[in-house]
Amino acid sequence: MSGRSVLNDLRIWIAGAIVISLVLPVLDIPSSWLIILVLIIQMTLSLHGLNVTVKDFLDNKHGAFVSVILCFLVNTVITLLIGLPFIETNPAIWYGWVMLASMPCAISVVTAAILKMADVKNSLVAVSGTYVAGLVLTPVLTYVLIGDAVNPLEILKYILLFIIIPVLLSRPLSRIKMERSTKVPIINLMMALMVFLSINNNKEFIFSFPDIIALVFLVSIIRLAILHYSGKFLSKRLGIDEKNVVVYQILTVWKNTGLSVSMCMVILGTAFPEAVLPCVVCMCVETVWFSIITMAKD
Repeated sequence: MSGRSVLNDLRIWIAGAIVISLVLPVLDIPSSWLIILVLIIQMTLSLHGLNVTVKDFLDNKHGAFVSVILCFLVNTVITLLIGLPFIETNPAIWYGWVMLASMPCAISVVTAAILKMADVKNSLVAVSGTYVAGLVLTPVLTYVLIGDAVNPLEILKYILLFIIIPVLLSRPLSRIKMERSTKVPIINLMMALMVFLSINNNKEFIFSFPDIIALVFLVSIIRLAILHYSGKFLSKRLGIDEKNVVVYQILTVWKNTGLSVSMCMVILGTAFPEAVLPCVVCMCVETVWFSIITMAKD
């Protein structure tokens, strides 16, 4: 395998990130803020060379509407149902499922469009649709389902920062020509860093609650399977073009787990530190799944 192939193979990056995060001791670094920084860089790179206008939204309004349905109806309901058994046995873990269910989709949906040679602008409109909806739905869902344990305005602040900063940075960056062969390894690095920071920072919890981790891992696999097949089926039934079905399938599966990890660490970390566990486990499971589905031949 050539050096270029290694750099482009997300599976190698993720496997390395998981191993290194478990081997190294817990690093004394602000992981939650670094994860947000990594997500902002990834978002900025995904926006590079793209300019979404109001006309683009109008031209792709069907795709934007479908994306909100898949992300905030299909995924959110299934995720909450999966997390429901934890309400009585472990409320902190339930809070983690709620935080995950309330997030917009992962920005890696745009990365998927780049990797699968799908319509990148259409995918960006779809992702943007979930973030516009998330400005209202994410704070409302977390407040309704968790209550006073979270401050909805605090969550809104982070989502706004996550949207505004990449948009501002992408403008001057767009003047720099950046080929796909350059973007992909950098995006892979950002995803690997996100996985590394999430696991390494929470390694003590992971080893302290092996029974909970095993249970969360099991239900996350079940959740992934349900979303994987329902995402593909519903995307086709809702009129998404065949070349973009895989993008909407990934959008159905993958919430912004990185942002949910950070929000759990920043907002719930002091009172409910275990809340981060569902988000970390789902991130690992879905990142491996993402690396397989995007590398698979159509």
